Amino acid sequence: MNYPIYRSKAALRFTLSRTNSAFIEAAPTIPGREQQQVQKGERKYDWQNQKLSMAVSSEELLAIAAACESLRVKGTSPLPPLYHDPKKGNYNGNPKQFRIDPYTNQTSKTPFIAIANLSETEMGKQTRRFSIGLTYANLYAIQVFATRAASIMLDWNSPYSEKEEVTPEKDETPQPEKTPEPEEEIIQEEEEISENDIPF
Repeated sequence: MNYPIYRSKAALRFTLSRTNSAFIEAAPTIPGREQQQVQKGERKYDWQNQKLSMAVSSEELLAIAAACESLRVKGTSPLPPLYHDPKKGNYNGNPKQFRIDPYTNQTSKTPFIAIANLSETEMGKQTRRFSIGLTYANLYAIQVFATRAASIMLDWNSPYSEKEEVTPEKDETPQPEKTPEPEEEIIQEEEEISENDIPF
């Protein structure tokens, strides 16, 4: 499952893999193809060599969804920058940051409401940054994607998690004492009376 956003200089996409891992990815346009209409099968963006990728958790996806809703409704974003430093988890890689801010430069012909920034820093200096303008429709689509992806990662789609065993609740209400059942009366069958036994 993925949601891509294409612009003339770069592309941004939100992806949920088959292993339920979520990523925010960006890539620049291949030089010389900024304004070209690519043929079927050709690549316009350099996903193979210049892709910048950042893994996000279910909690961060929900924060992104809430920020997109706030931007659509109020025009403000309460989302703090999402900052990941792989070295803190003993992994290789440079720190990455993702943020969504209100779009203030309205010189573009496209009515952007917000701008998404995915950046990477090395030795304390920003080395790469991709900025993608977001429309009203983009914000809503990101909100829907992030909400749905988070619900899949948290296993909210099924009433019970497969990993969670559901045990029936015990009724701890004190039960009334059983009263002994009355003994069954033994009724003897009467002997058959024939006509000869009737005294009249």
